[in-house]
Amino acid sequence: MKVAISIPRLPDGPGLRAFVQRAEALGFDAVLAGDHIVLPTGGTQQYPYTSDGSFSRPADEPFLETMTLLGYLAACSETVKLGSTVIILPYRNPVVQAKMFASLDVLTNGRMICGVGVGWLEKEFEILGVPYAERGPMTDEFLEIFIALWTQPEPVFHGRFYHVEGIQFYPKPIQKPHIPIWVGGHTRRALRRTAKYGDCWHTTRQTPDFVAQNLPYLHRQIEEAGRDPASVSISLKRSLHFTDMGLGEGSSVRSGGAIIGTTQEIIDDVHYCRELGIDQLTYDFRVEGIDQSILVMEHLADRVLPVAERLG
Repeated sequence: MKVAISIPRLPDGPGLRAFVQRAEALGFDAVLAGDHIVLPTGGTQQYPYTSDGSFSRPADEPFLETMTLLGYLAACSETVKLGSTVIILPYRNPVVQAKMFASLDVLTNGRMICGVGVGWLEKEFEILGVPYAERGPMTDEFLEIFIALWTQPEPVFHGRFYHVEGIQFYPKPIQKPHIPIWVGGHTRRALRRTAKYGDCWHTTRQTPDFVAQNLPYLHRQIEEAGRDPASVSISLKRSLHFTDMGLGEGSSVRSGGAIIGTTQEIIDDVHYCRELGIDQLTYDFRVEGIDQSILVMEHLADRVLPVAERLG
């Protein structure tokens, strides 16, 4: 089982460089960046992973732009994979996004992961001038554009929102047939999107049991799409808090599916996830600052990562 770490949402260049380089040295599989452009001053009741719909971070959270951050960290690292968890596809022009991912894949010698989602924050869509009601169809179309640009010598695509023809798109990604696409989301629509386009179902803020309950449907959809279910991996992302590290009680970890417990309880959870068919775990840490994040990451690497690696 592979383990990845979410990149802290801090505008601290030296600190983020130290965090990613430490993650690489400790042997984590990947470091992944979230995506928001703006957050509403008045808050929201649309967040799908809390009981009241409130977003678990403050409106003045200093989100760095995702692709800019990944480009910076690409130059700070050598072997660890880099990706998005997840980039909101409708926010950016699909051809430009495909170019950014392909460029980073070339510059990192094939280390990119393209994690994608439809988005949930209507105010953000409004500010960016993107139709919220069309976010699902736009996401599907953008993925088809990505695949065409990354794989076809002379890309051709005609859809509702974009037309691509009569162009060259180089360089192609290093990874073949293309950069791995990790599809976020927890709905049936997200599962169908995974079955059609995804190399991985990368669900967020859910329990292992939720994942297990949805795997039969996902596997049926993959087979109906003419693909082998074994070709699509399963990833679960959650907040992680060790209660035996002396770093608080974890009361700030409010989003659904969080894993809060002793080191042994976290190890037991890793075993349980693997038994259910989960291939990859991604954790974010709700602690203060880079230094505490590195402490948690080091504890995770020392006590839990060897267990995950033995599970295959």
